[in-house]
Amino acid sequence: MHITPGNSVLDAGCGPGIDAFALAEIVTSTGRVTDIDHDQEMLDQANRQAREMAMDACLHFQQADVCSLPFPDDHFHSCRSERLFMHLHHPEQALQEITRVTKAGGRVVIVDTDWASLSIDNPIPETERIFSQYRIDKIINNGYSGRSLHRLFRESRFLDIDIEVFPLFTTDVNLFYALSVQEIVENQALADNVISEQQLTDWRKHMQQAAAAETFYSSIDIVMVSGTVA
Repeated sequence: MHITPGNSVLDAGCGPGIDAFALAEIVTSTGRVTDIDHDQEMLDQANRQAREMAMDACLHFQQADVCSLPFPDDHFHSCRSERLFMHLHHPEQALQEITRVTKAGGRVVIVDTDWASLSIDNPIPETERIFSQYRIDKIINNGYSGRSLHRLFRESRFLDIDIEVFPLFTTDVNLFYALSVQEIVENQALADNVISEQQLTDWRKHMQQAAAAETFYSSIDIVMVSGTVA
C-alpha cells in the first residue's frame, strides 16, 4: 500500500477489524485508518477492541456501502479491500468508488479469491466440477472475483499494476467445508436437482473416507492486484 506514518487509509470490508490494527501501527497516532463494513455487529466488536487497546484515536469504524462511499474525492493516501469483491454484484462500481476517494499517486490494493481455481482431490471429478460451478453460479455473488481484478484495474486505467497469486491448500476436510461453505453448496444443489441423492451420497462417502485415511487435499488461489491512481 506504500503507506507511511501520518497517512490516511481506507480498509473496505474490514469485518471485525483484524487488519485495521496492523494498519494503525503503520500510520501511527498521527495518521488515521478508516474501516467500513455492512455488518454493524462486527463493527461494534472492532470499536470495542480499539477502545480497549487505546487505538480509537487513529481507528474509525463505520457502516457504509463500498459502492457508494460517504467520503470526498481524493481523500485517502491508500485504500485496500480483502475478500470483499466476491460478495459484490457490481465490483466495477466498488473499484470506481475506491479510486475516486484515493488521492492521485495513491495505491489501491485488492485481494480476492479465484473460486474457479478450487481443486478437490476426489475419485469422482465430474461431481467436483458440478459443485464448483454451482458455487460460482448460485452461491457466491461474484465467483470470478479474483481472476477479474487485473481486467478491472486495467479498465480503470491504474498505473504500475502488480499481480501476485497466493496458492492456499488444506488437508483438513472440516476446515475445507467451513471455508468453502461446501455443505451449503451440496444441500442447495440437491434441492435444485443439480445433482441426485445418489451422487451426493457417493461424494460424501469419498470425502469421509479421505478424512478417515488423512488423504484429503484441496487448494485454491488468492489473487492480489495493486495499482497507482493516475
